[in-house]
Amino acid sequence: MSIQWTKKEAVHLLSRAGFGASQADVAASVSLGREETVGRLIAGVPFVEGAQAPLAFDQFKTDGAKALDPQQIADQQLYWLYRMVATPAPLIEKMTLFWHGHFATANYKVKDAALMAQQNELFRKYALGNFKELVNAIGQDPAMMIWLDANKNKKGKPNENYAREAMELFTLGIGHYTETDVKEAARAFTGWTYNKETHEVAFNAKQHDGDIKTLLGESGKLDAVDAVDILFHQKALPVFMATKLLNFFATDTPSESWVQKVAADFAAKPTVGDVLRELFLADEFYDEKLRLALIKTPADYVAGTLRMTGVAPAKGHAQAMRRMGQELFVPPDVAGWRGGQAWLTSNNLLARFQFAEGIAKSIGSAKLTSADWKPQAPVQAAAWVQLWAERLGIATLSEKTQASLSSYANDSLVHSKKMNTTGLRGLLQLVLISPEAQMK
Repeated sequence: MSIQWTKKEAVHLLSRAGFGASQADVAASVSLGREETVGRLIAGVPFVEGAQAPLAFDQFKTDGAKALDPQQIADQQLYWLYRMVATPAPLIEKMTLFWHGHFATANYKVKDAALMAQQNELFRKYALGNFKELVNAIGQDPAMMIWLDANKNKKGKPNENYAREAMELFTLGIGHYTETDVKEAARAFTGWTYNKETHEVAFNAKQHDGDIKTLLGESGKLDAVDAVDILFHQKALPVFMATKLLNFFATDTPSESWVQKVAADFAAKPTVGDVLRELFLADEFYDEKLRLALIKTPADYVAGTLRMTGVAPAKGHAQAMRRMGQELFVPPDVAGWRGGQAWLTSNNLLARFQFAEGIAKSIGSAKLTSADWKPQAPVQAAAWVQLWAERLGIATLSEKTQASLSSYANDSLVHSKKMNTTGLRGLLQLVLISPEAQMK
């Protein structure tokens, strides 16, 4: 029997496939139904009529209307955060973030913010597209070439960095190749160079090893395209990618049968979007045990909060993400962010609480006291809590959280002699730091 399609299911999907679930998007999703909602997510079609595309980099201004500098990594971080908040196509932006973690590349070695942004656009272009095309393209991406030393990979002196990560982190996973395969793949990838002066990527035939190689049991005068073809012949690849997609969107512990089902889709379907369509339409995805079962990444938490509250993105918000453990364009190493419980260390949690406090202080009293933020039954503390949780994209609060927040609302709002913004800001901050606000 198929699941019911209610607000709770819509919030679950939109929180996983995007950055928060606004009341408008949830209402539209419930009206559209599950299939149409998923279809629009995959196609990048807005739920709400009249939704505007984000401004271009050179048009976006913030922090005192100062124009952004494409060579400043802080400005690129701010602009990407703005895109997460403003996009009417949240799944495309979410997958751009997924690929950034998957093909983790950091500016501390690349040292060129514009190249990091160029790679970001590559991920956005292939966000829901053909994975093999993306793997081929990333091998000639300038930021990746600098990150994994492509210019040092030459005939007679192969550099194994890219070849190793192409198998271990990008396609197959540990245990599905040998050290000999790494050496042979490195030879196949020789010849590609990036010129930092002219910004050109080129193939130098004299630096390519054109001799016979044997990679994962297949032999020939292999080049980069041949090597990628061979990686895609491996049964481990769809299983590896299915597991990563399930971990990112569904659960830290997917069943073997679910992994195999998604892997079969990954092997058979032409695009990642087609795979995700099946995943988001599956009843398993909406299992009650999966609700509020993944810890929000800092990107989820910050972008979602800004999106729900209408606070304009500023550099301080991108810096808050760094303090929470996720600095855009600067993953810690080739394996990217570890995620999960690592997001909730004491320092990272403190940064979340400080961010929530800053958001509560930044919202004007006119908005907080507007009809949109006032429940129909203002004399009921629970009504305040339910409305504000919904406005912040939280479908369900535990009895303990509900009781705690209702107690505060009762003392500070319901039985207060005068409706004051201090009490309203306090409730907003408490909802934002609730356990449920950290989960999706």
